[in-house]
Amino acid sequence: MDEPEPEVKARRKSDQTLDTRLSETLIREVIDGRYPPGAWLREQEISTRHGVSRASVREALRSVARAGFVEMRPWRGAQVTNVGAGELLDIFSLLEEMYAQCARLAATQFPERMFGRLDAMMAAMEVAATTGAERGQLYTMSFALGQVIGRQSGSQLAYRMLTQVGNLALWQQRILQPGSFQSEQQSLSAHRILVAAIKDRHPEIAAAAARMVVMITRRSLAADLKFEAALDRADLPT
Repeated sequence: MDEPEPEVKARRKSDQTLDTRLSETLIREVIDGRYPPGAWLREQEISTRHGVSRASVREALRSVARAGFVEMRPWRGAQVTNVGAGELLDIFSLLEEMYAQCARLAATQFPERMFGRLDAMMAAMEVAATTGAERGQLYTMSFALGQVIGRQSGSQLAYRMLTQVGNLALWQQRILQPGSFQSEQQSLSAHRILVAAIKDRHPEIAAAAARMVVMITRRSLAADLKFEAALDRADLPT
């Protein structure tokens, strides 16, 4: 079989890059609330707004579906997923495992020359937490720190998996806004331990701290879901 011409290869690569960029943009728009759960992502609207072909939109939506943010409905298009309570807790259980592994690896692989970046991100979180920043901002800052840790873990596979599950978790955090002042302070303390363990090259302490960061949110979510379930039961006719 003849090899494709170089210009054909380049065009295919360009199309793949465009589809990837568009899918990442759509995921970010879902996370940011442009498309709430249950909303429809219309091919024509996306095509017009982003100046791309509908074929590129369809391919991007397939990627968004594979990432878990939308469901493809035959003859209707893509609809933003409604995540159930069980799935929600599963997302955070998976994130706990992924983050722990990335933190463990980062404690041996993270470049010393980048320790200053960890310190700067941690300092920014401290300021945000003590000046009454919105929870959505704190979630985003925690996610960004996790991204840096995952990227410098030395494992591209672990980083990709952390990113995929982390995006889903961030999305749900921004919708549900779990937590309290106490849990925010606990999370801040766990983040401090995590950064210190990476810098001091203590893999198991880093993994345990990463688990704790996620566990604090998961416990808040579980408590909120139980409270909502209790309210639903109380509203049922006797």
